[in-house]
Amino acid sequence: RTDTKTKDNVTLTVTTAIQCCVDPERAHDYYFKLSSPQQQVASYVQDCIRSLLPTLDLDRAFESKDAMAQNIKETVAKAMEQYGLNVVSALVVDMNVDPSVLRAMNEINAARRQREATIERAEAEKILAVKAAEAEAEAKELSGRGTARMRMAITEGFKGSIESMREACGLEPREVVHMMITTQYLDVLKNFAESGK
Repeated sequence: RTDTKTKDNVTLTVTTAIQCCVDPERAHDYYFKLSSPQQQVASYVQDCIRSLLPTLDLDRAFESKDAMAQNIKETVAKAMEQYGLNVVSALVVDMNVDPSVLRAMNEINAARRQREATIERAEAEKILAVKAAEAEAEAKELSGRGTARMRMAITEGFKGSIESMREACGLEPREVVHMMITTQYLDVLKNFAESGK
């Protein structure tokens, strides 16, 4: 276990596992030239971790576990080779941060996700508002076209009626219009009388 700080000043505890074996042909070097082999290996591992982690921020440190394990293996293997110790593998078993830092990181991530969700909701509402406005504008345009067609049809109907009345009765257009307005007026009065309003 090695305690060290990352580039962004977060204390991190790194647990490693080193698998090694003694080269039978160099067993003499291992037993007589090397004292406290476990402590020697642990010292090299700690030195390697403490030289690497302060150059990385916390997120990058977690992303670099495999590279860190490879670096540890190469460093320890190179240092222990002269003593007949072969490093088979080096593993970064665990990386732990202080629980308060972990809570803070989770709160930051939750706030970031909340902010993104709020932005997405606002974009969706904006799209809905734009679509509603476009639909309303299109409905008004279609209504206007319908009203224009209706007025055109009424005008054509009046024109046809005026022509018919002039040909059939010999009335002037002004007289025909006056008669039509009077007829409409009487129809409206009749409707008021029947509905009571």
